[in-house]
Amino acid sequence: MGIERAIVRPPRCSLVNVSTGESIDCLFNPAQLVEKVRVNWSRLNVPGLSHQVLQYQSTGNRTLEGVEFYLDRFFATRQPGSPDILAFRSFLRALTVPPSGAFAPPRTLVIWPKVLTVETVLTGLELQYRQFATDASVLVYTAKCGFETILDVRVTSEELRREG
Repeated sequence: MGIERAIVRPPRCSLVNVSTGESIDCLFNPAQLVEKVRVNWSRLNVPGLSHQVLQYQSTGNRTLEGVEFYLDRFFATRQPGSPDILAFRSFLRALTVPPSGAFAPPRTLVIWPKVLTVETVLTGLELQYRQFATDASVLVYTAKCGFETILDVRVTSEELRREG
């Protein structure tokens, strides 16, 4: 049983374009995830006090910075159901512009089973091409993405704790 578990591929991270309903599975899960939350404090100066008093103002949106997706055409062709690596690039590029007639960025649902599920917008995309075939087609590249969460309703601290 232990050996079987070792060979089973972990659930893959998926991205969903909420505007169009399109989704795509990642070829590999990102190797790491950096989640940041900025807290905004008002700094109050009180005459005669040796320090500033901090008063809570708000909490910034969570960000996922430098999420790197690795795409390898050789590996993808050997995996049933794997996305075409250039289709993955097109999917990400579509997340960088508003849908036709809209001014807001398209929302992206990031689903990484047992890690996180969060609605975001893509805030940055960097494509780094690493290997090319003799016909100059792309064989291997990385897509480094930045995401920022979107909250439509007031979320309590208790709900955030339950979300993990």
